[in-house]
Amino acid sequence: MRAVIVLLTDFGHLDPYVGQMKGVLLREAPDASVVDLCHEVDAHNVMQAAFLLQVSRRHFPPQSIFLNVVDPGVGSGRSIVLAKRENQFFLAPDNGLLSFLLDAPALWWRVDANFPTASSTFHGRDIFAPLAARLALGATPQSMGSPIAPDMLARRDIVWAARENDELDCTVLHVDRFGNCLLNLRAENFPVQGETWLLDDGRMVAKVKTYADLAPGQLGLLEGSQGVMELAANQGSCARLLELRPGHNIRLTKKDTSHP
Repeated sequence: MRAVIVLLTDFGHLDPYVGQMKGVLLREAPDASVVDLCHEVDAHNVMQAAFLLQVSRRHFPPQSIFLNVVDPGVGSGRSIVLAKRENQFFLAPDNGLLSFLLDAPALWWRVDANFPTASSTFHGRDIFAPLAARLALGATPQSMGSPIAPDMLARRDIVWAARENDELDCTVLHVDRFGNCLLNLRAENFPVQGETWLLDDGRMVAKVKTYADLAPGQLGLLEGSQGVMELAANQGSCARLLELRPGHNIRLTKKDTSHP
């Protein structure tokens, strides 16, 4: 089976950075399949990247190598870590991006990242890509670094929102191409349909099942495809309408149906 290398970065597509990383991967491991997960993570947004990786990993086959470069500390003393869980590999800076694996049955290594000619500003191309290529060619984690205990690693857990009384304090984890705002609210914890909620500015948000249940431009709260609740506007960008970005906080209050 061909190795699968999955790329997750905040590099965007305006610059040659993603292309250069792919060039190194294909030069070093020409038989590998290179898959783009996402390159539009907001710059330096480690938590957004962590969320996208967490909800995406199960869709990939065993032996997949997730190469994650959202790295505000590039060039500093931060280390590079490698995790293995369920026969999948995860390479990332030690900055909390892999925190969702810390309580899972995973194995961890601190990677030997001694690349004397590496750029101090582009470890994605000069260090991470060669490391991923080594894994794709069959290198063992033991040959690439030293085992490390999970409690020695940086931790930045996603704080999942919970309904308290009739209020929801949520954080936007991701905004997709359609302007839907994916919230830190697990869909499994919010099953009630037909409720109406209010934003702080008084705008109503209907709890619905599909986008089509909303009138054009109407705001709604619904279970999205990534296992979390989405704040959306039918045929419009909720993020643009409410001026929301990943990391922004919102409060939803259940509408008192006894009053108009």
